[in-house]
This record gives sequence, structure tokens and C-alpha cells, in this order.
Amino acid sequence: MPDTATMTDARARLGRATSNTFKVLFGLAAVIAAGATYLAITDSSPGAAAQPGLLWLLIANLILIAGIATVLGMRVFHLVKENRETGGGARLRLRIIFLFSAAAAIPTVIVAGFLALAINRSVEGWFGEPVRNVVANAQAAAKASVDDVKEDATTQLAAMVNDLNTPDYVSALAKSPEAFRVDLLGGQAQFRDFARATILSSDHRKISEWVAPGALPFRIPTEKWWNDATEGAVGGIVDEKEVVAFIKLKAYPDAYLYVSRPIPPVLSERLALIDADNRRLREAEVRRDSLAVVLTLSYIEAAALMLLGTAWLGMTAASRIASPIGALAGAARAVRDGDLSVRILKPSVRDEIADLADAFNEMTDRLSRQTAALDRGRIDAETRSAFIEAVLAGVEAGVIRVDKNLKVTIANASAQTLLDFTYKPGVSTDLGQIAPEFLTAARRSIETGQSVDTSFKRPTDEGSTMHLQVRVAPEHDEAGAVITFHDTTRLVLGQRQAAWRDVARRIAHEIRNPLTPIQLSAERLKRRFANQITTDRETFEKCTDTITRQVADIGRMVEEFSGFARMPKPTFGEFNLVDMAQAVAFAQRMATPAISVSVNAPTHPVVIHGDERMLAQAVTNVVKNASEAVERQIEGGGTKFGWVMIDVFEDGDEVQVTVRDNGPGFPVQDRERFLEPYVTTRKNGVGLGLAIVTRIVEDHGGRIWLGDNDMAPTGARVDIRMPLQPKLLEEPVAYAGEGVA
Repeated sequence: MPDTATMTDARARLGRATSNTFKVLFGLAAVIAAGATYLAITDSSPGAAAQPGLLWLLIANLILIAGIATVLGMRVFHLVKENRETGGGARLRLRIIFLFSAAAAIPTVIVAGFLALAINRSVEGWFGEPVRNVVANAQAAAKASVDDVKEDATTQLAAMVNDLNTPDYVSALAKSPEAFRVDLLGGQAQFRDFARATILSSDHRKISEWVAPGALPFRIPTEKWWNDATEGAVGGIVDEKEVVAFIKLKAYPDAYLYVSRPIPPVLSERLALIDADNRRLREAEVRRDSLAVVLTLSYIEAAALMLLGTAWLGMTAASRIASPIGALAGAARAVRDGDLSVRILKPSVRDEIADLADAFNEMTDRLSRQTAALDRGRIDAETRSAFIEAVLAGVEAGVIRVDKNLKVTIANASAQTLLDFTYKPGVSTDLGQIAPEFLTAARRSIETGQSVDTSFKRPTDEGSTMHLQVRVAPEHDEAGAVITFHDTTRLVLGQRQAAWRDVARRIAHEIRNPLTPIQLSAERLKRRFANQITTDRETFEKCTDTITRQVADIGRMVEEFSGFARMPKPTFGEFNLVDMAQAVAFAQRMATPAISVSVNAPTHPVVIHGDERMLAQAVTNVVKNASEAVERQIEGGGTKFGWVMIDVFEDGDEVQVTVRDNGPGFPVQDRERFLEPYVTTRKNGVGLGLAIVTRIVEDHGGRIWLGDNDMAPTGARVDIRMPLQPKLLEEPVAYAGEGVA
């Protein structure tokens, strides 16, 4: 006889093969059943759901489901055989399979009754008398509408014939055929709402004709029309496109009148749709029985798949539960006999069994190491505590010690100050609670046993950003790690100052040269064409004045940049912020007429104390960036209509300017870096616009935030908040690089 290990290995191979076969067949059957059920119960046309191909597909799928049931039955048969051979070793697994199957079968049977009723109701609803009445009534209503058009056309035709048979009309045709066509025949046709009016002779020659734009092509009168008109009746035709009438004009020696009136497009489309629906309903009624069979088969297959899947799930769950429990029972017997080194392998799936295994392993580990660990910990704590506390107290950098579970065990005063927390010895504190940025570096250092150097940006309560340089060094024996860090914000600011000076020189060099040609061109345009423009001259003058004023402002700013490599000192004065916002919006509308630029501001003046030119430059930069972003969104097909909105409102002793757009928006990660020099997403941009805005706002004692547009699915939002009366600085602030436009 084969040994137990060989039998276990054979069962494992058989289980894997059966499992793979079941998964493949079950997935295929589920896809077929889901698709067929979707067509059967959701298609708006019942006839489409009753196609013969769908029925045969469901029958084939039912055979496939029978094969799946055979695979599952083989697996259960082997479990029963194993239970007999092992004296009840598979009893727990069989019981779990039975419970899972029963739990799925009971609700399935209950739902069966409701679903049968729903199927009958659905089929009766599709083919019941109310549906047929609706289709018939719709067809009758559409026909009545066409009859109304025909009756009105007949009435108007009679009135038109009476008018044309008068002597004045007869003589007018003889005297001036063209005047008769345009004034009399055309006037009558327009007044009677006819799209075409034609007078023919008996030899089919057109004597006079008036045709409205969009009229349908002329239909050659049939012999029946000629006969009806000759006998004094009205010939013609009525279909879904137009009403055509043909009648003899008795006051003329040889004249027949042809008029046409198109059926309204809405009515024509309605007639076509009603005819199509009526045709589909008649076709579906022929396949009514097959539709009921399709729906029934769909439910049977869904229920069978549910039962089979639940049974297989119970079998899988039984295997995952019974095996670890057996191992745990054996390990417990070993601990009972005094073997504290026994350990349980952790299951691959994290669940209660895994938690039980972890708890058991932790228990045995603690039992085996408890005495030695307590003694070693007491000695280490006594000898090292005093020394560590003395050293860390005088260290300017922050120092934190964590154990292997990333619990803080030591934190000096500098660390508590930099991270803004209070450490209490003996109180469990997670590193993630005080500095989540350190978690990844600390975990990597402990796992690899190597030091990790990195840097982070940490927001402060004041809304600024603190730059931290961090080093994580692991301790021996995987006891934990020591984290040292210090504040490098000033160093970063110094680097940005050097970058700003270089940027200022570039701005002066790149902008100075084109200023004079721009200004001269604007002034020449105003002198040359001011007197020639007769419409909207005010806008022309306003645009040329805006160009001249903006060129002068840029020139002054460039001179100050080149002289001192910093932003010009603000010249404070009172001005109306609303007027400034309106001017910025007007200038941007002239630059990008395809984008809507609007201002939402109070009706009363909002007077602020600041440098109007610099603040206008700041708002202009923000609005210009928003417009360019919207243009990229439109070009990329993200939106069809672009807009930029400027909101101005007061809040106590502060004022806020918010610029929203429906462009692509700012990236979420490192969004605040767009306020620094040289940071941009544009291909040809230099990344200075928002940086200059930031510096101007800060020089006025204000703050700036970047966010997402809360009024549209996509887009950016820039908030600028400033005091109405900023506190003036005694000395000008050097441009530290927190922004250059």
C-alpha cells in the first residue's frame, strides 16, 4: 500500500487539477449566462431577446453547467472517500460544504417564485393589450395629424384657386408673367403656407412657378392627376413627406395649378418610428413562447451557477480552515509536552486563522524568551538611560528612536519642537502619528539593515512648508532604528535667492528688446487708424491705450530687475480692486476672445491700500495662466467651451480674489512647488508667472493657495487673500525666490 505522504501528494495534485478545470469551465459558463441574461431581460426589444440563436446558446451553456456539476461531484466523491479512509478526517470539510450549499439553495428557491411571477409579468407587459393599444393610438394620432395637414392644405388650395381665377390675376399673368410669378403666385403660396406653386399647361409645360427655399423636388403629375383635374376634382398625393394637390384653373384657357406643402419633419419621423415599433411588436408576438423559454433558462442557469459556485467556495473555505486547525491542534499538543520551540506556518491568506497562528507563535516565543529578555532589558535600561538623556538634551538636531514596530521609545527636545508633539515616556506613541513622512524610510532601514538618507517637506500650522533632512540608522539585532533630522528651510531659501537673481537677469535681457517696437507700433496704430474706425472706436482706443500702458509698466519693471535683481518696491496707494479686476478681465477677453472671462464682484467699490500696478500684474498673470490652460484643454478635446471666472469679495478686514477655470487643473502632488521659480508644466514656459504673483502678494502682506475648481468637474483655482490695509515694512524685502513670474 502507498504511504500517507504519497496519498496526500496525490490528493493535492488531483485537487489542483480539479480546481483549475472548475475555474475555467465556471468562468466560461458565467460569461455566457450573464450575456444571455442581459439580452433577455434588458433589451428594449422583446423580439431581439427571443432570437433562436440565443435559445440554442443557453441550451449549450446548460450542458456546460452540467459538466461543471460533474467536476464538483467528483471532488465531493473523493472527499467522501477520504473521510472513510481516514476515519472522519474530512468530516469538517464535508459539513462546511453542506452548510454553504444550503445557505445558497434556500434563498435561490425563495427567489424562484418571485422571479417566475416577474417573468410572466414582463412578458405580459410586452405583449398585453395596453401595449398594443398604445401603439395603435400613437399610429392613429399621427395619422390624424397628417389628416389635419391635408385638410388645411385643401382649404387653402380652394381659397388660392378662387383668388387666381379672378380677372385681375388672369390679366396680370398675360401682361407680366414675371411680376405675376413673384408678387401674385408667390404671395399666394407664401400666405397659404405652400412650398411650391406651379401653373402647368395641358402639354405639361410650366407657365409660371414659385419655389420656396428647402422645397421638395417637383413631382411629375400622373395620368390620374390629369384626369381628376380635368373632371373638376383635386388630384395629388399625401405621404409621410408632403401633401401635393393638382387642380384645373377654370378662368384660364389652359392652366392647371400644382401646389405642395411638406409634412413637418417631427411628424414624419414619428410616423416612421410608429411603423417600425408596430412591425417589431408583430414580429415579437410570433416568438412569444420562445422568449419565455429564454427567460426561464436564463434564471435556471444563474441559479445553478450560484449553487455550484457557493458549493465550490465552501469546499475551498473548508480546505483553508481545516488544515490550519489540524496543525494548530498538533502544535498545542507539543507545547503541552514542554516543547516551546514549536511554531506554526502562517497561512497565505490573512484571516482569523492567521491571527490565531500569529498569537500562538507569539505566545511560545514569549514563553521561551521571557526571563532572559526581562533581565537584559533591565540591565540595558539602567546603564544607557542616563548617558542617552545627557547627550540628546544638548543636540540641536531632532533625534527619535523607534523599535522594530515603529513605536517611539526616545525623543529629544529638538525633535518635539520640530515635529510639534510632546513625548511622554511609557506612553505608546506610533511614529505614523507624529511624522508619517518618516515611516517608509524607517521601515526600509530596519528591513535592510542599512542607513537611509532622505529629505521631506512638512507643512506647518502657519501654512508654510518646513524642509527636513533626515537620516535613519538601524540598530543592531533588529531592535529598531535611530532617526536624526534637522531643519534645512533656510538653506533651501538661500538656494532659491541665488536662482532668483539669475532669473531677474534673464527677464531683463529677454524683455527689454521688444518693448520699444511694441510701444511704437501701438502709438502708430492709434495715430494712423483712429480717425478711420467708425464702429467701436472706444474699444480700439481702449485697446491701444492698454498696450501702451502695459508696455510702460513692463519697461519700468525690467529696469528695476536689471538694477537690483529683485522685485521693485511697492508704491502703496488707495485704489478700487473691482475696477482693477474688470480691467484685467477686459484685457484678457481681447487677447483670448474664444474664452469667456467674467468678473463676480460687489457693486460697491472695494478700496484697498496697495500698489495697483503690481497687483494688476499679479492678477493678470494668474488669469493669463488660466486662459492658457483652458486653451490647452480645448485643443486636447477635454472641453468645448472654456471659461475663466474672477471672484472678488470682502471678509472682515481682508479681501480675497479667486480665479477659477475649467482647464486641466493643477497636479495633486507637489502642487505648492508651482509657486516657486522655474516650476511649470508648459512646454515653452519658464515657470516664473506664479512665483512673481507669490512675491507680490507677500509684499502686500497676503497669502496665496492653489487648489481644484469646486464649480466644475475639472479646472484650477487660485486664491489670493490680502489685508485691506497692509502693514508697511520699513525696509524692502529681498526677493527670496518664493516666486518669480
